[in-house]
Amino acid sequence: MKSIIGVSLISLVLGWAVTGTIPPATITPDEATLKYFPPETQGIVFIDVAALRSAPLVQDVLSKGQFTLPKGLNDLEENTGFDLRRDVDRVTMGKINPREKLVVADARYDKFKTEQFLKDKGRQVETYLGRAIYRDGDAATSFLDNVIFFGTENAVKGAIDRITYPGSAQIGSDLLDAIRTVEAGNQVWAVGNFSQEDLPATKLRESMPAAQILKSLRHGTYQMRVDRDLHARATGNFSDADTAGNLADMARGFIAVAKLQVAKQQPDLLHLLDGIEVSNNGSALMVRIEEPGDLLLKLQETRPKFGRHVQ
Repeated sequence: MKSIIGVSLISLVLGWAVTGTIPPATITPDEATLKYFPPETQGIVFIDVAALRSAPLVQDVLSKGQFTLPKGLNDLEENTGFDLRRDVDRVTMGKINPREKLVVADARYDKFKTEQFLKDKGRQVETYLGRAIYRDGDAATSFLDNVIFFGTENAVKGAIDRITYPGSAQIGSDLLDAIRTVEAGNQVWAVGNFSQEDLPATKLRESMPAAQILKSLRHGTYQMRVDRDLHARATGNFSDADTAGNLADMARGFIAVAKLQVAKQQPDLLHLLDGIEVSNNGSALMVRIEEPGDLLLKLQETRPKFGRHVQ
């Protein structure tokens, strides 16, 4: 009997290995952080900064001095000792609606020095439900123990409301279900309803066909894992299959033209483009990126340091 059971288990495992049907482990939503976001939240972006810091590729970038802070953050470090590269562990960003955004950062910092720095910078101080809020126009910042809130004023005040009056409804079940599809091990991920305006890499002229197509983007997911290499996967769901197919054709055409242009002059960029795969299925468009770390480092060494031109 024991031998029969053992053979059966081995057969089952081998069958999974051959057919590839073992489902990947997925993440569990961090409800301790998600409680700061209201039920109407439309999208969530998460960055596990601590896990990224320990990734071999990121350690190589940091050791080579290829990541420098913008001037404003340099001033913050010099006056408070707070180093974004060392003292931030996790960042969760929420799109509540097209106007309201909230960022929640788990970090280690000197609260007194940080608040004094904002006062010296002329930030307006308001006390709301017993907590100090530092305002700069419509932007606001507030501090808890090892947590920083930053975003639009209404979003920050809403997070404080939810701390003061616990038991409020959490984010929607659709968004929670989407988060549960993210594979474990990805240090960066995003899920939810995003528009062209939410995608900084797609600041396209309104007259461009791609800009018009992106207006029909409904929701999507993005996952990125960094070890010695970079692995990313994005899925965008559009209003119809024709729209997804047209954008996929555009992307594939752009990659093909780019390959022809750089094939002889910049072979490293050609290898970079080889790591990008675009496909579509129904109203969904999928992008898969697999890039070797040594190639990314080589290309980065030929470019200005990160953050040098960020004001």
